Amino acid sequence: MNEDISFVRDGRRAAVWILHRVFKTQSYADILLDHVLEKISLSSKERALATELVYGTLRWLGYIEWILKKLYRGLWKSVPPLIQRNLEVAVYQILFLSKIPEYAVVDEAVEIAKQTHGDQWPGRVNAVLRKLLQKKENIESLLPDQKNLFQRIAVECSHPQWLVERWIQRFGVDRTMALCKANNQKPYIGIRVNLRKTTRESLLEEFLQMGIEVELDPFLPEFLRIRKSGDIAHLAPFQQGKCTVQDPSAGLVAHLMDPQPGEWILDLTSAPGGKATHLAELSGDQVHIVAVDKYLHRLRMVKENAFRLGLSSIDCVVADGARKWKPTFDKVLVDAPCTGVGIFRRSPELKWKKITKEIPKICQVQSRLLESAAQALKPGGVLVYSTCSVLEEENEQRIEAFLSHHPEFQIESIAGKVPQEFISPQGWIQTWPDLHDLDGAFAVLLRKRGCVL
Repeated sequence: MNEDISFVRDGRRAAVWILHRVFKTQSYADILLDHVLEKISLSSKERALATELVYGTLRWLGYIEWILKKLYRGLWKSVPPLIQRNLEVAVYQILFLSKIPEYAVVDEAVEIAKQTHGDQWPGRVNAVLRKLLQKKENIESLLPDQKNLFQRIAVECSHPQWLVERWIQRFGVDRTMALCKANNQKPYIGIRVNLRKTTRESLLEEFLQMGIEVELDPFLPEFLRIRKSGDIAHLAPFQQGKCTVQDPSAGLVAHLMDPQPGEWILDLTSAPGGKATHLAELSGDQVHIVAVDKYLHRLRMVKENAFRLGLSSIDCVVADGARKWKPTFDKVLVDAPCTGVGIFRRSPELKWKKITKEIPKICQVQSRLLESAAQALKPGGVLVYSTCSVLEEENEQRIEAFLSHHPEFQIESIAGKVPQEFISPQGWIQTWPDLHDLDGAFAVLLRKRGCVL
């Protein structure tokens, strides 16, 4: 089996190789995609094809795998991983795309199987895909029975069944299906305008003149939304520090913090620096931000972003955010590590991780960070806790548990700081892909009782 990157010579093979590495190494698809496209010389058409195949296959993997297990004669787990990825990409092309003829998709999949596994698998790959073409017009017959509601919706909507069951119990069938549908949509690219270097209107016009589909964000005054574009990092406005890629849901956090000139702010899990640089921009670069991360190579991203944006108010510290801190900070941000069950449309590979096994460990990390934040904060100071998850264990339950052990903290009103439609009855932020066309995210503002020192 050839796993070397030299295997890649076109968009189709790039997608197969990237997906193989995503599942073998538990890597993020966007990082691997960038890595491959930087190392391999491909035309813009082939680069676009690779991107479409990677993200499309990941979005619809649950549906695709169900179909393949019905079509394959034998135990699916026994199929070599690279052959699985090859078949998954081919099924995505046949069922969801139309530009490439079906016979060409089949031929290419067979050729890849021959290149990676010799004579053993090409015939089987061909047989499975020919059978799919025969069943394509009656694909419904391969899906779970309607009587098994949870399984049927999980397969049709390509989401983990445990999550579908939970959402149906919490929201009902219609809302669950709407949420899954929103998660499977191609996301726009959120652009945060660096108002220290330009205006939103000027940057909007600059993008339009470049032929980029862009529009104003309806919620935050420093954000744009790009619907179609290539790699933003290669565009002049990005390289000139006029903007940063960030979903508006993440931008809400800095507005909760409301940074004021002269304040000392601790960002306990800062890399890659999106929220720290936003805080600096909103303050006019007049705050003192201590950006913390456990790993030097991740903090380098914070430094690089700050330099590109022309910001000097951020100091980087290599440390475990959960360490003990002296109570010297006016505000502390805990943008907590989480399962990511809120950013499926941007990182669809997260859907297929063993999230249920990870939740207890992640919640322990979140609680430790909250404890450290409480120590670091001056009396009268502000603590903001945020995640890119929509799971109650990581959000509401973390805050309820924290408050039960810290009566000196209370939830502070955020009315007027962010749009009202994002504010829950309990007083925290919760955004949803289906309701707001934003990533799923959570944030709460806590005040430590006492006089400001």
